[in-house]
Amino acid sequence: MTYTSFAFAAFVAATIIIYYLFPLKKYQWCVLLIASAGFYLTFSVRYSAFILFTIVTIWLAGLGMRKISAETKRKVKENKAVWSREEKAAFKKQAEGKRRALLVLALLLNFGVLAALKYFNVYASGLVALLFHLPAGDEPFRLLLPIGISFYTFQSTGYLIDVYREETEAETNPFKLALFISFFPQIVQGPIGDFNALAGQLTAEHKPEWRRFRLGGSLILWGLFRKLIIGDRAAAAIAVFTADPAAFGGLATFFVVLLYALQLYADFAGGIDISRGVAKMLGIDMAVNFRRPYFATSINDYWRRWHITLGEWMKKYVFYTLAVSGPFLKLGKRFSGKTGRALPAAIASFVVFLLVGIWHGSNSRYLAFGIYNGLIVALSTLLAPQLTALREKTGAFGRSFLYRVFQMARTFVLVLIGYYFDLALSARGALSMLKRTALNWQVGLLKEQIKALTLTKTDYMILALAALIVFWFSVRLERTGLEEPGELTTRRPALLQWLIIAAAIVAIVLFGWYGPGYSAAEFVYQQF
Repeated sequence: MTYTSFAFAAFVAATIIIYYLFPLKKYQWCVLLIASAGFYLTFSVRYSAFILFTIVTIWLAGLGMRKISAETKRKVKENKAVWSREEKAAFKKQAEGKRRALLVLALLLNFGVLAALKYFNVYASGLVALLFHLPAGDEPFRLLLPIGISFYTFQSTGYLIDVYREETEAETNPFKLALFISFFPQIVQGPIGDFNALAGQLTAEHKPEWRRFRLGGSLILWGLFRKLIIGDRAAAAIAVFTADPAAFGGLATFFVVLLYALQLYADFAGGIDISRGVAKMLGIDMAVNFRRPYFATSINDYWRRWHITLGEWMKKYVFYTLAVSGPFLKLGKRFSGKTGRALPAAIASFVVFLLVGIWHGSNSRYLAFGIYNGLIVALSTLLAPQLTALREKTGAFGRSFLYRVFQMARTFVLVLIGYYFDLALSARGALSMLKRTALNWQVGLLKEQIKALTLTKTDYMILALAALIVFWFSVRLERTGLEEPGELTTRRPALLQWLIIAAAIVAIVLFGWYGPGYSAAEFVYQQF
């Protein structure tokens, strides 16, 4: 049961009806928990053991930290008049060590499971093939990743780190924590929720509101429009290209990379729109995960707009932890001036993107993707003072519309280069594609090669028109500072609002397309 299926639509409708008609409002959240469990079980009963393992280990670790903290405060209070300052500090340090041990154990267990499942296919299959002399490409063992394992692992471990830092109270009710970790609209591909922002909403009492139904429904339609009309149509052509990238010249390769930029954004952001729309209809506001990333004016700005919740997670739990650590600060002090002050942040940024690349997969292309983005972000951090001074010298031009367009174009090109590593089969393949794009255009074969991607002229016209619609809404949202298309249409007369909704439904029904060789049941980040 996927977000684009009729079964999911029926499931959401039934959940909303039961949720709002549930007589015991105090336990209304139980409907969401049961729905979330049922939704996850439709993917795999067997793999549900992994999310249950995460829920149990995170809950127990949080409870253990809570108990140690309470016991520490009680003992310190009881012995306030007896213990010296040194004895009190020693006792607190011992208690802190126990809490840290619980945190480390829970993190190792959960990230260990994630890493084992994510990389099992590569290393286990390779080892067996080596031992038994199997032909290259044979995979005697292959595991499918549990749906959304990366997202619920990040979300649950983020909560536990906050408990350790005493920024969050440990949840004593295992079922409430289970709902926070498994809430069905976000379980497939996020967004990654913050406990303090989300948990209270999940367990609060909610009443049906027409405004929420309207905005949530608009978000769902917007997501379906981007996913089914743009994402799935473009994905069919991309699947043909990735089957044999070497068969395409430089211009055709560049065209496919542009298609991929459109497809990836439409697929991922479209799925998040559906998630947020369903949650909004249930009275819950989930975090914004995309904010018009292709309007970014720098690579740092792009990553603040793309997959925002992953970026915030990495910044809070990895970047700041490294950047203000003793070794990093000592390294910065070895260099004078602005460079020394920026160096810890630059290295921490590089480590973050290296981890993001490794998270994407074990293939060399993902490692290269992480290194590429990490180097750009690190260099931009180191050169930030010089770039700021340069902008000041340019005067009015540095603040003009033309300069902003130049910044966006420059950033988009840098992003496109990164996408070559996403599309290729390996880092070497990505470099080969980049070389062809720069040196071997094959202009005479361009028409034939684009035709080989299997899309018709009508498909390209639909893609272009849909992309223009997305672009127009994006410009309007950027100018107004709003987050959702539904917020734009609410300012129009009621008749026009209904016409827009009707047009969106007709467009999705008529032009939503799944493409040969591609399953619309699969979102790009579903298996992450």
